[in-house]
Amino acid sequence: MRDTVRKLVQASFAPQAPLADRNYKPPVENIKLLAEHGYTGVSIPEAYGGSELGLMELVLIVEEIARGCANSAMLFSCTDGAATRAITRLGTDNQKRRYLPRLAKGELFAAWSMSEPDAGSDVGNVKTRAVAEGEQYVVNGSKLWCTGAQVSDLFLVLVRFNDDPGLQGVGAVLVERGTPGFSVGKHLDLLGLRGTGMAELVFNNCRIPAENVFLPAGRMRELFKVLDADRISGNPPICLGVAEAAFTQITQHLHDRKQFGRPLADQQGLQWKLADMAIDIEAARALLYRAAQRVDAGVPSIVDTSITKTFVNSMALRVTNEAMQLAGAYGLSEEYPYERHFRDVRGMSVGYGTTEIHRSAIAREILTGRYST
Repeated sequence: MRDTVRKLVQASFAPQAPLADRNYKPPVENIKLLAEHGYTGVSIPEAYGGSELGLMELVLIVEEIARGCANSAMLFSCTDGAATRAITRLGTDNQKRRYLPRLAKGELFAAWSMSEPDAGSDVGNVKTRAVAEGEQYVVNGSKLWCTGAQVSDLFLVLVRFNDDPGLQGVGAVLVERGTPGFSVGKHLDLLGLRGTGMAELVFNNCRIPAENVFLPAGRMRELFKVLDADRISGNPPICLGVAEAAFTQITQHLHDRKQFGRPLADQQGLQWKLADMAIDIEAARALLYRAAQRVDAGVPSIVDTSITKTFVNSMALRVTNEAMQLAGAYGLSEEYPYERHFRDVRGMSVGYGTTEIHRSAIAREILTGRYST
């Protein structure tokens, strides 16, 4: 499966990856191509048209997509990741029948939205409100940093249902594109991953049917368990894939580039840099695969998730930054991939929970005795 995806990505995605970045254009056609080859709906049950594979398979696919195009990998991990996995595990029978078959076929794109101006990692501070009115709920508020917003058809949105403090009053609803009162705001220009269609969401007396309530207030812990798995299947394999791409490309550059009559690859100092990059990549891959396999085995761990994400994020920054340095002036040029690789991974240590938040989670598990080496 991995080899097949790699061939598809390198032939069809990689050549167009710079354009998605420069033109701020989500490469939706790549997700459609993955669907044609049966690589969407990975975690969706076969009864709804999916492959019903594990988190490990999803990680492998995302990693290989990211080797060729980080923007495609992010879009894929959004529509085949958090929102889809949440509906599969926590959705009502009606919600599963309505959405999962179309998600499995790549006919429907999904995104999930948590962040607000005053609520990022602090989910308990969500202010977007959903108020019951008869057989409907009226949603008001706004969301920021919604990846895939510009191309998605379905949104899993965290909202506040009541005034209970913190997470007790927070739940989630499903909102379809085109619902009156709902609009996708301006594109949010960021340092990297410019082709992910990230935008704000605006709800102005948006009315949704009561059947679109996804998770009532008081059950956010259930959703967090799904999102913890997504922190493994989305962010880290993208970082890993991009780092692998940068490593492969800079290795070839050191073979090809000659200075003082010799290939740069002959310089022992540069050889050691390559060795350190390889060590970093292999350590990150081992952590990531182990974490995914433990989820599939039914023994997920907050520590596994947080250690994996934190290490892989940091690894990707080190490797892509070193690749830029080894490429010299070429590394700074937009005509070459090195600076794009660095930009694409830079924000990953912020998204899906900052590395600082994850370090706090690791320390908490240690100090409460729930973790030991």
